Amino acid sequence: MKRRNLIKGIGAFGIASMLPFKNTFGAIDKAVKAIRNEGLEDSAGCWLTPATTEGPYYLNGNLVRMDITEGRPGLALRMNINVIDAQCNPIPNVLVDVWHCDINGDYSGYNAFVGQTFMRGTQITDATGTVFFDTVYPGWYPGRATHIHFKVRLNSFTYVTSQFCFPDSLNNIIYATPLYSGRGPNPTTNAADGVFHNSNPQYLVMNAVPNGTGGYDGNYTIGIDVPTGINDPVEEANGYSLSQNYPNPFNPSTKIKYVLPVNSKVKITVYDGFGKEVMVLIDKNQNAGIHEINFIGENLSSGYYFYKLEAGEFIQTKEMLLLK
Repeated sequence: MKRRNLIKGIGAFGIASMLPFKNTFGAIDKAVKAIRNEGLEDSAGCWLTPATTEGPYYLNGNLVRMDITEGRPGLALRMNINVIDAQCNPIPNVLVDVWHCDINGDYSGYNAFVGQTFMRGTQITDATGTVFFDTVYPGWYPGRATHIHFKVRLNSFTYVTSQFCFPDSLNNIIYATPLYSGRGPNPTTNAADGVFHNSNPQYLVMNAVPNGTGGYDGNYTIGIDVPTGINDPVEEANGYSLSQNYPNPFNPSTKIKYVLPVNSKVKITVYDGFGKEVMVLIDKNQNAGIHEINFIGENLSSGYYFYKLEAGEFIQTKEMLLLK
């Protein structure tokens, strides 16, 4: 089974709110300093991508795919997106979501396009922190510069939500080509845009160049702030801790690590995205120490799952993503 659409139309936080147990993402919240209003340069010369408004057109459909066009027309654009930390290190295994309008300025999922998902997709960064998307050069709609929206997230925790634009000069070239010329150039430049406010907004421009196949190749780098040990357990005040499963996303197996400060009655339960119990991984007394358990999802379908640790009075839940 190939990677496919996952839990369309339900956001990760929306799913979490449906679960019949206390859902705690505090460890990640404490460990990660999300980007808020402006980009910051690190002393080593790298940067944090400025956050901007999400915009009204985000659908958290979790469409894990490289080609996001669904056959709609437009000038081909291969996007190469790299995710790095403030020390310029690539960040693997984070989710990158992109979404944008088609050549006519229309977004899928809204107005006449309810139920459609074109120009939306998610990819997981590889060992080099890179994802690729095959799309078309976006069109424009009144009041906005030409742009593409993106998120970077680890499961349900979002590191940054932002948008990037394209050079005005490139927009003018694209919009003079046959597929786009009927609507003419975008009257809203980057400098006149209510989000970018500049002809060349720092860290928010994708540069694209013609390739040998009649389309364009675009490159963009996203800088985010992450904890130094993203897979390490974060200890609670009472000494208990539950780590993020690793690897994540996974197929078919993943490991879950947890720490018990004292001998405890331990129960670890896995739930699906709708809060239905899938299986109990462990339900017994365990000695104090560091423990690790293997979860195998070979008989489960792709999607988000939650695992809950109960030990004494300690309860914590984390999310994992199975991709087949």
